[in-house]
Amino acid sequence: MKEYEEKLDATLVDVAIAEPEVIYSVVEKNPFVDPLNDWAFKRIFASEANKEVAKAFLNEVLKGKREIVSMTYGKNEYTGEVKDYRGAVLDFVCIDKDGTSFLVELQRKKQTYFKDRSLFYTCRLISDQAPKGKGWDYKLKAIYIISLLEESSLQGTDRELYLHNVALCDTLKGTIFYDKLHFIYIELEKFDKAESVLETGLDKWIYSLKNASKMTKEPRFAGEMSVFFESARCAKFTKEELEMYRTAQQEEWDNQNVLNHAKKEAMEMGREEGREEGREEERLRALAEKKEIAKKLKNKGLDFKMISEATGLTIEEIVLL
Repeated sequence: MKEYEEKLDATLVDVAIAEPEVIYSVVEKNPFVDPLNDWAFKRIFASEANKEVAKAFLNEVLKGKREIVSMTYGKNEYTGEVKDYRGAVLDFVCIDKDGTSFLVELQRKKQTYFKDRSLFYTCRLISDQAPKGKGWDYKLKAIYIISLLEESSLQGTDRELYLHNVALCDTLKGTIFYDKLHFIYIELEKFDKAESVLETGLDKWIYSLKNASKMTKEPRFAGEMSVFFESARCAKFTKEELEMYRTAQQEEWDNQNVLNHAKKEAMEMGREEGREEGREEERLRALAEKKEIAKKLKNKGLDFKMISEATGLTIEEIVLL
C-alpha cells in the first residue's frame, strides 16, 4: 500500500486507502486519464487552472496563422432565442485579447450534417457579437472553430490528409474572400503515426491525445508538453474528480453498448425482412406455377372442381385464368 501512496498526491491518499484496487488500476497501469473522454477533455483544457494547456495546444494548431498571447474563457452554452428553440453547447470557447474567439469541440462519433452543425455553432458566436439595444456597423471579430473528430463526419476529404483549414474563398480565383471566419478540422482517426516518426509539434499533440490513456510513462518528448501531461495525470485529480471521470467513462461505455445493441437489432431486422421477402418470392413463384398448370388443365377441358383439388386454387381463380 505504501508504494502506491508515494506516487499519489496528498489529496488522493484517502482514495488509495479506501479503494486500493481502483487506484492501482488508474495510477499504476494508466497514470494518465483519457483526454478524449468528454469530461476529461473539459477538465484538461477548459478549466481556469489549466489555461496554459489550452493556450499551448491552440498555438500549435494555429502555428503560422496567429499566436494567442493571453486569453479568457467565454461562455460555452448558447440558449435558443425563443422558447423550445434548440441551443448550442460547445466544449469550450476562449477569447484572445483582441476579441478573437476560438471555439473548440471534440466530436467522438459520426454525425449526420456535421458541416451544417459546425456552421450553426459558429453562427451563434457571430450573432452574439451584436450589441443589444443600440446601433452597430457590423464590424465583426475573427472566429476560429477547431474540431477534433475521433470518427470523422467529413465527406469528400483526402484519404490520408487529417488536417483541414477551411475559409470562405473566391472559387474562381482560389483566393481568400473573407479572413475572419476559419474552420479547422482534425480527423484523429486518420492519424496513425508512431512515436518514432513524429515531426511537428501538432503531431506530438495529436499522438498524445490519442494515446495518453494507454501510456505507462511519459513519452520522450514529454518535456515539450509538460503542462499537458501534468494536467492529465491521475495523481493530480481529487477523489471527487476521479469519481466523476470514472462515471463519465461508464456513461460512454453504456452509450456505446446501447448503440451496438441498436445496430445488432437493426441487422437482425434486416435479415428477418430479407427472409420474409424470400418467403414471399417463393410463394409468388409457387402460385405462378400452380396457375400455369391450372391454365393447361383448363384448356384441356378438365372440370374446374378437379383442377381446384389438383392445384389448390379456388374455382374463382381458375375462372379468371
